[in-house]
Amino acid sequence: MKKLSKLSLIVTGVLITSLVTVSSVWAYNALRKVDATANDNIKIYYDGQLKSFTEEDGSKISPVIINGRTYLPLRAIADLVGIGIEWDGATQTINLSSNKQSNNTPVPTSAPKSTSAPVSSKSKGTLQDPVKLGEAYSWSAKEEYLDTIASADYTFVVKKVEPITVEQIAALGFKTDADDYKFDYVMVTCETSVSNAKIESGTYYLGLPFYRDVWGSKTPSGHSIIGGTDYGFEGSMNDMLDEATKDSEGYLKKINAGEVHNFKYEGKVILPITKGQENYLVIVKDESLDYSDKFIYFALK
Repeated sequence: MKKLSKLSLIVTGVLITSLVTVSSVWAYNALRKVDATANDNIKIYYDGQLKSFTEEDGSKISPVIINGRTYLPLRAIADLVGIGIEWDGATQTINLSSNKQSNNTPVPTSAPKSTSAPVSSKSKGTLQDPVKLGEAYSWSAKEEYLDTIASADYTFVVKKVEPITVEQIAALGFKTDADDYKFDYVMVTCETSVSNAKIESGTYYLGLPFYRDVWGSKTPSGHSIIGGTDYGFEGSMNDMLDEATKDSEGYLKKINAGEVHNFKYEGKVILPITKGQENYLVIVKDESLDYSDKFIYFALK
């Protein structure tokens, strides 16, 4: 397939109608209405990696179809391919630059990207090629959950890794074992974005079909420790999932067949690791895959 240059990819992705605001007479005359359809099922790959575009609140930015052509916000595409972008509201001008220089004026096509936002990983997320610390990994999964099929697009990033002692773990209310001296422990802070989440039948609590389980830790040589504590303490990943999927009255939301939901949460995991070796956090990627393919590996340093 012929590859587009960065600039042609940018131009293809411009949604012009979302860039124009009514700030002068000539701008008003340039406005025109179009019929557009957002399509949540379209998947976007860049260099073989599935990409997910989200607003700051975790909601998915979906491709929009106008007259048979597919559009994405210019800011999302520019950030993806490394093109500098700036918006001049006075002259209604978009300036693109190959060296990614830009001023502080936002382009009103999507939420501005934070300078601390994780970059997308180009790794395969395997034991031989783990996702780097601080980099985001995106994928899609369609798997069986109880009596239904759940599907969603996911983005997961390990944001912080801190050592934690057995005494600190006990202070959180967890009983420690006599064998704890054989392991080290770390507190891992992770962020998960879930978009286009839906089920094929029934009604379930929103978070449960889409929660990514912590399998444990593994070294590059294959030494494994199964398990990790992601619940039962303040800020735990499981508890933060519950917070992210509550309604305005504080009750856990439910998802019904045919509905589409998006949510995002950040939480912590107490992870046992092998002493004196490099370790990876292991997350269940997709239960429907073969055992050798169902996990994602995230570097912890």
